[in-house]
Amino acid sequence: MNKQGVLTMLGFAQKAGKLAAGEAAVENFLKKEKIVLLIMSEELSDNRKEYWVRQAKYANISILTVDISKLDLGWAIGNSPRGIIGIMDPGMADAVRKKITE
Repeated sequence: MNKQGVLTMLGFAQKAGKLAAGEAAVENFLKKEKIVLLIMSEELSDNRKEYWVRQAKYANISILTVDISKLDLGWAIGNSPRGIIGIMDPGMADAVRKKITE
């Protein structure tokens, strides 16, 4: 995984307004069917991981667990620590997937 590349792409998505960060924002945009990819930090508790996996299955979207701290995820988008991030642009989601699989 290209960690720095992932963080950079998340920063670009944030600046473009194509990203929801944090549980409340992600939940809100999931209900509106705007999110195409969920990024989840390895640091989330097992209960929260299970919850988000269920939400992703229900919404029929991909969810990726990354070995990036909540602090780093939040820092990349200019926020406090965030454990879950939703990407709302298909092109941006593909770019992040590519960086994760590198």
